[in-house]
Amino acid sequence: MTGLRRLARLLAGCAGACLLLTFTAQAVFAIDPVLDVRVDKWTSEGRAYVGVTATGSWAPPAESRTRVRSVYYSEWQNMGNPGAYCHAWWVFVHRTADGSTVNFDSPVSMVLCGPEPAIGISPSGFGDLSLYLSVDVEPVTAPARSERTVTAELTAGWRDYLDDAISAYVRPNTVRVQRWTVDFGDGTRRTFPGDGSDRLVTTHAYEAGEFEVIVTARVVGEAYGAFFTPDGTPFEDVVPFSIDISNRASGVSALPIEYLPPVVSPGGSPSGTLPGGQAIAADAAGHAQIYWPRGLPCALFLRAIVEEEGFMRSGGVVIGGATTRLVSYRYLGGENDASNASGGGGYDAGEPLRLQWNTPLPNGGSYPIRVELTVETTYDDGTVRTFEFSGSIAATVVYSAISH
Repeated sequence: MTGLRRLARLLAGCAGACLLLTFTAQAVFAIDPVLDVRVDKWTSEGRAYVGVTATGSWAPPAESRTRVRSVYYSEWQNMGNPGAYCHAWWVFVHRTADGSTVNFDSPVSMVLCGPEPAIGISPSGFGDLSLYLSVDVEPVTAPARSERTVTAELTAGWRDYLDDAISAYVRPNTVRVQRWTVDFGDGTRRTFPGDGSDRLVTTHAYEAGEFEVIVTARVVGEAYGAFFTPDGTPFEDVVPFSIDISNRASGVSALPIEYLPPVVSPGGSPSGTLPGGQAIAADAAGHAQIYWPRGLPCALFLRAIVEEEGFMRSGGVVIGGATTRLVSYRYLGGENDASNASGGGGYDAGEPLRLQWNTPLPNGGSYPIRVELTVETTYDDGTVRTFEFSGSIAATVVYSAISH
């Protein structure tokens, strides 16, 4: 609320008047009630209002005033008797320093009626504060899990009414945001302290879906009321207040997440013992084509060759990766000369196929080992999907021992 112009007020910030209250408290409090400052508050969607009404009561002074040591003093001029037991008055307010009239063009008119001197003069002043809270999310639509900027901004306007005998308003320099509360609409709620600014900027990432953001600002301040007692003494009162103002940003959406599958082809890693006693252990990598000596048993361990890993995408933007592993496979059959040959069917990932080929094919031909892989892909957000890939591994049979 900085930078807003403060309207001129008759009694605001008067150091001398404040000191004078200490010296004249007994005279002031002899009149009951001296001053009543009332604060009313209203809220609606995105808007809030603070109304201040100050009402004072006092007895009319004598025609000849007594000068007091105050920054201002009042002068009551008898305008005559408009009716039985009635007296009319003009009330002027002067500056003590030079005697100049503060309300020369708009003196207050008072009429008192009754057989006894009355104290029921109740002039009143009012002022109000209007607040508007705007809430914005940028961008409104974006890929899931991308950062959004949530902005809330509070604007304020004051209206003061001053009738030269009594004053009431909200003090602009006391109005501030004490705290911000943001309900992001996805079950997340955060509170931010007020830092003297009328603007809040924060960020938030959403999972896929539709959301409504609600921001609440707790605004605190002071209402002020003042008037002059008959002897010219200014009397002041300050009433603290607080009010919550809320507004929302609707239609915030995070685009759905796509879980793209990997691209996988079957591979194998052969193992066994060569005629010379050399043991060939299976390696971790998978090979789409293997070479194996004729007539020797082969333990073929199936591997998943991940040509392209799976990933997460939202709104055309990649937002995460994945890791894929083989969990099981099906052997769909093929040429097999092993005495204890593996039959067609399902196998766990760590269980090898028992294979053997006794005849090399001419012209470097290969035996197809047809399989169907079942892989498990774990995405960065913990989502797990399974996929199946079919294909074959080419087994080329050679006449002599090989190194692997």
